[in-house]
Amino acid sequence: MPRDDDGVSPDEEVDEERRRQRRAGDPRITPEGRELLRRLTNGDLQDELKAALNAVSDSNPSFSGSHDSEAD
Repeated sequence: MPRDDDGVSPDEEVDEERRRQRRAGDPRITPEGRELLRRLTNGDLQDELKAALNAVSDSNPSFSGSHDSEAD
């Protein structure tokens, strides 16, 4: 792989840019969105999210992870 003047290949530059982006977080999420995600996963909306996920799992066995393979 050819290297540029500083000894870094284009693939290494791409990898480093991806690492920087991961460390910085997703720029598409606004501060308000981050706060909502925090509340859903660790805050006051956690119980509501859990109840909603349980309702989805109960209504569709393929989402629950306990799908009965004998019924196929």
